[in-house]
Amino acid sequence: MLRLELPWTEPAELAPRLFGWPGFVWLDSASSGHGQGRYSYISANPISRFRWGDGDFAEEFGGAFRAWRNRFRASVIAGGAPFQGGAIGYMSYDAAKIWMRDFRSRHPDSADDTIEFALYDTVMAFDHFERRLTIYSAGLPGPDKAPDKALAQQRIRAFAEVVEHQDDQSKEIIESSTDWSLSSDQAKYVDHVAAVREAILDGEIYQANIASLWVRKAPSQTSAFHDYLELRKQTQAPFSAFGTFAGRTLSSLSPERLVSMTSEGNVRAEPIKGTARRSTDPERDRDIARALARSEKDRAENIMIVDLLRNDLSRVCQPESVIVSRLCDLEKLPNLHHLVSTIEGQLAPACDVLDLLGAVFPGGSVTGAPKLRAMEIIDALEPAARGAFCGSFGYLGFDDACDFNIMIRTIDHLPDGDRYWSGAGLTLLSDAEAEWAEVQLKAERILSLQSPVAAIQ
Repeated sequence: MLRLELPWTEPAELAPRLFGWPGFVWLDSASSGHGQGRYSYISANPISRFRWGDGDFAEEFGGAFRAWRNRFRASVIAGGAPFQGGAIGYMSYDAAKIWMRDFRSRHPDSADDTIEFALYDTVMAFDHFERRLTIYSAGLPGPDKAPDKALAQQRIRAFAEVVEHQDDQSKEIIESSTDWSLSSDQAKYVDHVAAVREAILDGEIYQANIASLWVRKAPSQTSAFHDYLELRKQTQAPFSAFGTFAGRTLSSLSPERLVSMTSEGNVRAEPIKGTARRSTDPERDRDIARALARSEKDRAENIMIVDLLRNDLSRVCQPESVIVSRLCDLEKLPNLHHLVSTIEGQLAPACDVLDLLGAVFPGGSVTGAPKLRAMEIIDALEPAARGAFCGSFGYLGFDDACDFNIMIRTIDHLPDGDRYWSGAGLTLLSDAEAEWAEVQLKAERILSLQSPVAAIQ
């Protein structure tokens, strides 16, 4: 592994210069002041791709994915960025059937079980806290499939030229597409709340996360990217990401981590349950935060998901290593307050990162509990298969370190149009009007984008 340190440049300045490169991806800690927002990563020109889905046999996924990754191995530099190259990609929500064999969707025509990853040998790592920009490259694959120093140097130079090149090009104004239409109305969502409450009273579940779907005509890929540039400034979500893949483009403004793991096997999950709109008035904002922190409904919902994730992690972590290191902690984003908990553990020696992902995917905060029955109720009530929504986007490094978000607040750009979902966790204490208001709150920044965006040409 080679590296080159360069003068600090904001990733938002470099991303437009690299956007046109094949396989462009940006793991974007848009809120660099957030405790989880230390690192961002940009890469392009992957050396290999992996795609699963469209009828592939679920039982063959693990072997196929492990074999693909094992073709590309490299050492990493101690003390460097947590991710220095490896696989970046996403898992669609319906890919859960790989690990949850009893889950069957009633939407076979729209079900999307796609998993797509690409192998990135060269990565730009941005340390927002220390304001350090480092380019890493392993030089894979060399003539004998081993890392090649000359190839690594060549790739680093190509990325360094992008940093050193100062764009002095004109800008073209690209109008954002805003003609979103809602697939179901408030009355339908009120019916969904009633159905979930009935399932809870019948003892089937404790809670379920039910979402509404918005659709619009597909904009150009360039327009989608520049919409993302504007949205990231507004939301400043620490687990944001943008990526171009074979079947779709993803714009994820996610505030939530599904799971991360260090190369030493230290595991962390951080579910969000509890959301409130912030106020521009400081005193009112403090009152809102206090009310959320004391909310019986939101705390109960959060604690239920914490219990679910403790159980999920116990399946793959060492006995008695799973702990709750923080519970219902208040976190602030520019427009929202959240309640966030942290569950930690140590991966068991017999398990690997794929076992970890299988244990926690999809995230309990976006399904409910118990997970399988909640997913069946979600599938029965929602108008279509979720696709990328509530799947995960992230990285899996050469050293097995990983970090994946939950794709909430995510626009799924598909050939036949864009999709955006927004949901709320429903419990016995849920008020239908309040839950509908939360669904709207989580969608408003995305759906209200109207400002023309200047595109670098």
